[in-house]
Amino acid sequence: MDVVSFPKGKVLFKQGEGGDAAYIVNSGAVGLYREAQGRKIPLATVRKGELFGEMAVIDGSPRMATAFALEDSKLTVIPIDTMVDKMKKADPFIKAMIHMLMNNLRSVHDSHTPKSRSLIDAVNSLARQCDIVGRLLQGDLPPTFRPDLEKKLKALDPVLKDLRRIAMVHREDDRREDAMPTEGELPH
Repeated sequence: MDVVSFPKGKVLFKQGEGGDAAYIVNSGAVGLYREAQGRKIPLATVRKGELFGEMAVIDGSPRMATAFALEDSKLTVIPIDTMVDKMKKADPFIKAMIHMLMNNLRSVHDSHTPKSRSLIDAVNSLARQCDIVGRLLQGDLPPTFRPDLEKKLKALDPVLKDLRRIAMVHREDDRREDAMPTEGELPH
């Protein structure tokens, strides 16, 4: 296993690629994000002592995220051959548990990637994000940008109302049955 330096901004691997190595952060930090619906969705920041990139190496699935150096970083690179050898030697119970945990983690990331069922779902999601920004305004924000933020947030109100009106007019033509269920549709 080699320790390799990666400069800030260097992409280590991209979502969808095959896995040829896992990594342990020795110093610096690595960012992980997913791309969905034309957006980059941050997943995690990996720091000193943490392992990442192992799932694609262990089970041969495509990379579920893109990894890049958030700052100049030194990483221990664990080649696929080393990972495969270690897994072959592992107790069958431990191997099964690792695969179960990886599947659970993939499911968590999939469920947190936005998949609106319709335009109204997307508009409601945007409204929730505006509410979050509104709650931030109630906190201790620097006065340097508070007025601009308040102004922009207020300007979004009529836009959200227009989007909601458009979505409601076309709601019968806009429902996607193959996307994620609403909270009301989940089993109790």
